[in-house]
Amino acid sequence: MVNIQATAQLQVVLVKPEVYSDAKQIADHLIAKRTVVLNLETADANNKRRIIDFLVGVAYANGGSLKPVANLTYIITPYNVGFIGEDLVNELESNGVSMM
Repeated sequence: MVNIQATAQLQVVLVKPEVYSDAKQIADHLIAKRTVVLNLETADANNKRRIIDFLVGVAYANGGSLKPVANLTYIITPYNVGFIGEDLVNELESNGVSMM
C-alpha cells in the first residue's frame, strides 16, 4: 500500500493578484493543499482587503492559516504545512517594522 499523503510533493505557488476575481484561482491552490506566497503590491486598497478577507476564510475553512511575512506579502499554508518563524514576525513588529 502506498501512502499518497506521505509521498506527495509539497508545492509553493507565488501569486500577485491585482483584482478580487484573481482570488478564486488562489483559493483553488489552497484547496489543492499548496502553500501560497501572496504579494499584494499591485492591488489597490479595496482589492487588497477583499482578497485577504476571502483567502483568510478559505484558509480557515480548510484548516490552514495566513501569516504576514513582509510588507504586503503573506504566506498561506494548508492544514498539513506548519509555519516556523512566527517569533521572527513578532520580533520585527515589536521593533516597529509594519507587517501589514
